[in-house]
Amino acid sequence: MINKLRGKLPPEFLKEEVFSRLPLPSKDERVILGPAIGEDAAIIKLGDELLAVHSDPVTGGGKLAGWLSVYVASNDIATRGVRPLWLLPVFLFREGADESEILGLVDQVGEAAGRIGATVIGGHTEVTPKLGFNIVVTTAMGVGKRVLRTGDARKGDLIVMTKECALEGTAILSSELSERLTSEGLSREVLRRASRFIEEISVLEESMIAASFNGVHSMHDPTEGGILGGVQEMAFASGLGFRVYEDRIPIREETREVCRALSLDPLRLISSGSLLIAVERSKAEELVSAIERAGVRASIIGELIDRREGMIVLRRDGREEDASDPVLDELWRILGDQPAREGAAPDPKD
Repeated sequence: MINKLRGKLPPEFLKEEVFSRLPLPSKDERVILGPAIGEDAAIIKLGDELLAVHSDPVTGGGKLAGWLSVYVASNDIATRGVRPLWLLPVFLFREGADESEILGLVDQVGEAAGRIGATVIGGHTEVTPKLGFNIVVTTAMGVGKRVLRTGDARKGDLIVMTKECALEGTAILSSELSERLTSEGLSREVLRRASRFIEEISVLEESMIAASFNGVHSMHDPTEGGILGGVQEMAFASGLGFRVYEDRIPIREETREVCRALSLDPLRLISSGSLLIAVERSKAEELVSAIERAGVRASIIGELIDRREGMIVLRRDGREEDASDPVLDELWRILGDQPAREGAAPDPKD
């Protein structure tokens, strides 16, 4: 039932109930791509150029919400093969937030924007009555001559993943649940290293390499729902199924320790920082080499198949797991079990 959900609304509910109530741009020829399941950004034709636009809220980022807001929104522009240029952040500060808390989040947005070469061209700030946690919502924009769509993946494409899975989730949990993780036996040094994963959340560099690469058909940013949710969205948008191999998905030791301590599945843990690429089978190894020459790890983790063959994860122990149902992110599950505290990420039920 919808009133018991956490995180993203299910695809079928979006299509049948939400989209049907909105004035979608079916007759506006300037809108090349509007709202669609699994698509990362809208595409609008402006003269000889294409404008990519995307908005994203960060509601579970806690003390890292400023960093994440920039990177998450900008990554969705980068997956189009477009460099993010302009940002409009909306800061909704919790009631009772002090100056240092407010300026800390503003500083995060400023530093993250500087790292990707984007500028802030507008936005909004307010202290919101009765809000118990800080929220940052950022709109990102960029222009290009050619863009990629999530839904253009093809049957037989191999799935390339960059970096390691669950970098974002590991950074958030090591920051928000440091005391609990310490009590579970994780060292302060492990938590310090894990919290620094926040510095690796941008996928701009590998996106630009992949976008210029012959044989790349689609890219997608696996955020909520983790790597598994991201692959599912790419397949759904393209009308395909998939087969993904757990033992081919790289995981850092810090992530293993955090997930082990909290009994989490890293494949279902929010994974900004990784990029999913659908590439022609014959070009996959060449693409991996090109990305790794830039100093970014890349791995072939699976393939896209006929939709009728299903959405399957082959687990390390040999089990075949059906992955066709909407993925509940492990972040929502674990944070929903924590007692509320000022400035913390919320229980998504509230």
